[in-house]
Amino acid sequence: MDTMRLSGVSNRAEILVQCNSLSSLVGRRCDNGRWRTRMFPAQSRTWRPAATRKRFSSVKSVSSEPKEKIADAVIDSEQEALTSLSPFAPDAASVASSIKYHSEFTPLFSPEKFELPKAFFATAQSVRDALIINWNATYEYYNRVNVKQAYYLSMEFLQGRALSNAVGNLGLTGPYAEALKSLGFDLESVASQEPDPALGNGGLGRLASCFLDSLATLNYPAWGYGLRYKYGLFKQRITKDGQEEAAEDWLELSNPWEIVRNDVSYPVKFYGKVVFGSDGKKRWIGGEDIVAVAYDVPIPGYKTKSTINLRLWSTKAPSEDFDLSSYNSGKHTEAAEALFNAEKICYVLYPGDESIEGKALRLKQQYTLCSASLQDIIARYETRSGGSINWEEFPEKVAVQMNDTHPTLCIPELMRILMDLKGLSWEDAWKITQRTVAYTNHTVLPEALEKWSLELMEKLLPRHVEIIEMIDEELVRTIVSEYGTADPDLLEEKLKAMRILENVELPSAFADVIVKPKNKPVSAINTIGPFEDSEEDAQTVVKKEQEEERSAGEEEEVIPEPTVKPPKMVRMANLAVVGGHAVNGVAEIHSEIVKKDVFNEFVKLWPDKFQNKTNGVTPRRWIRFCNPYLSDIITNWIGTEDWVLNTEKLSELRKFADNEDLQSEWRAAKKKNKLKVVSLIKERTGYTVNPDAMFDIQIKRIHEYKRQLLNILGIVYRYKKMKEMSASEREKAFVPRVCIFGGKAFATYVQAKRIVKFITDVGSTINHDPEIGDLLKVIFVPDYNVSVAELLIPASELSQHISTAGMEASGTSNMKFSMNGCILIGTLDGANVEIRDEVGEENFFLFGAKAHEIVNLRKERAEGKFVPDPIFEEVKKFVRSGVFGSNNYDELIGSLEGNEGFGRADYFLVGKDFPSYVECQEKVDEAYRDQKRWTRMSIMNTAGSFKFSSDRTIHEYAKDIWNIKQVELP
Repeated sequence: MDTMRLSGVSNRAEILVQCNSLSSLVGRRCDNGRWRTRMFPAQSRTWRPAATRKRFSSVKSVSSEPKEKIADAVIDSEQEALTSLSPFAPDAASVASSIKYHSEFTPLFSPEKFELPKAFFATAQSVRDALIINWNATYEYYNRVNVKQAYYLSMEFLQGRALSNAVGNLGLTGPYAEALKSLGFDLESVASQEPDPALGNGGLGRLASCFLDSLATLNYPAWGYGLRYKYGLFKQRITKDGQEEAAEDWLELSNPWEIVRNDVSYPVKFYGKVVFGSDGKKRWIGGEDIVAVAYDVPIPGYKTKSTINLRLWSTKAPSEDFDLSSYNSGKHTEAAEALFNAEKICYVLYPGDESIEGKALRLKQQYTLCSASLQDIIARYETRSGGSINWEEFPEKVAVQMNDTHPTLCIPELMRILMDLKGLSWEDAWKITQRTVAYTNHTVLPEALEKWSLELMEKLLPRHVEIIEMIDEELVRTIVSEYGTADPDLLEEKLKAMRILENVELPSAFADVIVKPKNKPVSAINTIGPFEDSEEDAQTVVKKEQEEERSAGEEEEVIPEPTVKPPKMVRMANLAVVGGHAVNGVAEIHSEIVKKDVFNEFVKLWPDKFQNKTNGVTPRRWIRFCNPYLSDIITNWIGTEDWVLNTEKLSELRKFADNEDLQSEWRAAKKKNKLKVVSLIKERTGYTVNPDAMFDIQIKRIHEYKRQLLNILGIVYRYKKMKEMSASEREKAFVPRVCIFGGKAFATYVQAKRIVKFITDVGSTINHDPEIGDLLKVIFVPDYNVSVAELLIPASELSQHISTAGMEASGTSNMKFSMNGCILIGTLDGANVEIRDEVGEENFFLFGAKAHEIVNLRKERAEGKFVPDPIFEEVKKFVRSGVFGSNNYDELIGSLEGNEGFGRADYFLVGKDFPSYVECQEKVDEAYRDQKRWTRMSIMNTAGSFKFSSDRTIHEYAKDIWNIKQVELP
C-alpha cells in the first residue's frame, strides 16, 4: 500500500468524539473534559488495577511525604477509588483509534498521506502513552515508599529497536498487529521503519540494555544514565576501499520514545580555578559552563507494570552565551562558538582521541555523564528525604554502578558535591562515596584500562585533581601502613603497581618513606659470587675500573642524551577499585584473571572487595521476540511459556533432544530464519546465497584480539584446498558454507580497518569464482547493529568466538547464539568456558591455546623459538600471491611475522592457533553432515543456555552489590 487516508475517520472532529475508544486503550476516562488515568494492565503476572494521581507527571517529581516501609505503604483515597474501576483490556479497535489519533494530533508528517514512516511514529506514540502511565506510577510508588534504588551509569546503551520489544513486553503484539492490519499495514513492516538508536557500539552497551530489561521485568527499582549521542559511533559503508564512516542519522526524524525534560537540567563546569570561599571551603569558579538536559526513555518490564527509566543527557549552552554582537558584525562562527562547544560533547560516541582536542572531548563526555547524573541522583535523594536529610543514609538509599572505567569520575565528583556543596568533611564524604559506588571491569587489555593525562585533567577539572591527589595520598598511607618501610624495594613495587597517580612524586608527607641504603665502600665489599675466592681479586677489578674511567676521561667528552620523563597519568581503573566497595568481573575466568593479574595487589589488600558476576542476556529480546518460530516450539514442547521468565525451564528440552518430531520442527524453524537472512544479504550486498548451506557467523566489534583475521585466513585456506581439487572431490571434502561477518572497526584503528578490507577482498574473489559456486560464500554485512543481529542470530548454525584465550572478558553474543540453538566454535576464553560446561563439551567445538599458556608462548616467540606450522606459511604465501586483488597486504600479514616490535610478532597468536583451528573446522564439517547429530547438538545448546539470562545476573548484582529489593507495584 503506497498511500491511504485514515480509514473510518473523515475529519478531526470525528477523532475527537472517539474519546471513549481512545481512553479504553490507556485506561483513561474523559469526565467533563478532564482526563483521568489508570494503570495500564500490560498482561501483568499478578495484576491488580491501580492508578496514578497525576497525568504524565515528570519523572523528577517525587513525593515529599515521610518515608514509609513497603509493607506499610498506604494508597490514598483517590487511588483507591480508581482501583475499583474495571481495567480495560485493549483490543484492536482501541489500538487502531489511538494510532489514528496520534497520526492527526501528534503529527510529524504532512496530513495528505499515511505511509509506513508515519504509521511507525503514530504506532510508537500510541505505545508510549501506555508506557508513560505505568512509568509515572512506578516512580511515584518507589518515591512514596522511599526504597533504595540502583543507578547504572554507562557510556553505551545499545538498545535496538523498541517497538516490537515494547508491545511484546506489554503483551499487546496481537492487538497491535490486528490494528495495523485494519489500517493497511503489517506490524513487522511498521517496526522495520524504526532506526536503531545509535547509543552504543558493542557488548558493553548491549549488556547495559539487557540489564535494564531485566531490572524492569524483575521489579527492581533502578535507573540507567547515559548520553544522547546525536550522530552515534558512525554508519558503516563498505566500498572498494574497505570501511568508510558517515554520521548516524537516527535522530533526523526525531525519536518517538524519548521525552525531553526541560525542567530537569544541571550545570556542568570545565576549566576554571579553585579558590577558598569566605567560609573557608574550596570553590571551583570561572571556566566554561554548559547545561545538561534530561531526555527520558521508558523501559517496560515483561508482563509487569514496572516501567523504569533510561535518562540520557544532551548538552547545550544557555542562550546568553550566543554572542549577538559578534554575529551582527559578521563573525558568525565566533558568535556561536560557545553553543557549538557545548553541543559537540554529545555529538559522537568515542570521538577520535589521537589529538589533544579529541582527548579533551572524551574527558568532557565522561565528566558530563558523571556530574549530571550525580546531581540528579542527589536532588532526587534530597526530595525523597523531605525536610530532614541525613547524608549517612545516602548509601542506604542509593547504589551507583560504574559500567567499566568511563564513569570513574563519579568518585571525585561525588566527593566534590558532598564536601564543597553539602558541607561534609573529607572523612564523611569518603566513607559515603566508598559505600555508594561499585565498579564492573570489562577488560584485561592494558589500553582499555583508561589512563588520562594528569596535565589535561588539571586544566579541565582542577578541583577533581585535588580530590584525586587526596585519594591517592590516602591510598599511599594505607599501603605504607600495610607493608611498612623495612623493605624499601617491596614498598616501591607496591606503590608503583597500586597508586592512582602514575609517574608522580610521592605526597610530601611520604617523601622519605623509601630510603635505600647507599653503596658500600670498596673496603667493605662482600666477597661473593665471582669474587668469593679472594678479596684481592675484587680490589684488582675495582682498580682496573678506576683506570678505565681515567682513560675515558682523556678521550672526547661524550654528552649524554637527555632523559625523557614518562608522562604523568591518572589511572582510572585504580581509582575505581580504591573508591568503590565492590569490583566485579563478568565471567568466571575473567574474574580470576582480574584477581591474579590485573588487580592482584589490590586483592591482597582487600580480598573481599572482588567478585564475579557472569554476564547474561535478556531472553525476551534474544529468543522470544527475535525468534518467534523457535519460541513457539519451545513453549509447545515444554508445555508452558514460563521459560521466558524462568529460563531454567529450557533445560527440559534435553529429554526431547533425540525426538525426531522435535528435530524436524527445529530444522524447519532454522530454515525459515535462514530465508530471512538470504533476503537481508541480497538487499545489503547484492549477493545471492544458498539457504541449504551452513550459516557460519562471526559478528562483533572488529579487533585483533577477537581474531576475525584467524577466521578469514581459515576461509582462505579452505578456498585454496578447494581450488586444488576436482569438482567431485570438493563436494565430498567440504560442506557448503556461507561465512558471514559483521562489525565495525573503530575509525582510527588502522589494523582493524585492514582486516575489514581483507575480508571484503576475499569475499569478492570467492563469490565470483564459478568453480566454487555455492560451496563457499563470504559475506560482510555492512553497518552491523542490533536489528541485523536479531536476524542473523536466529539463522546461525555455527558461530565463531575465537578470541585469544584470556583476552575476552566475557562476551554476550556467544550467549545469544547458544540460546538460539547455534553451536559455537571457540577458545576457552570469557564466557565460552561456562557455556561449554553448561551445554556439554560434546556440543562445543574447542581449539586453541589456554589462557595460562599465553605468557610463555609470547616469551617463546620473543626468544625466536616459535616455529610456524607449514600450513600457516602456505596460507600467508597464498595471500601474497595476488589472488585476492592488487591490494598490498604486507602490513596485515607482517603483523603475524617477526619475533618482536610494535605491530609485529603475532601478539594475538593467530599463527600458533591456526593448525588447531583448521583441524577443528574439519570436525565441524563432519558433524554437519550428520544432521540428526547436528540438530541434537543445537537443541542441547538451547537447553543448556538457561544460566545466561540477564535475570540471573541482575539478581546477583541486587543481592551481592547493590543491596536492593524487588518492589512490585500494588
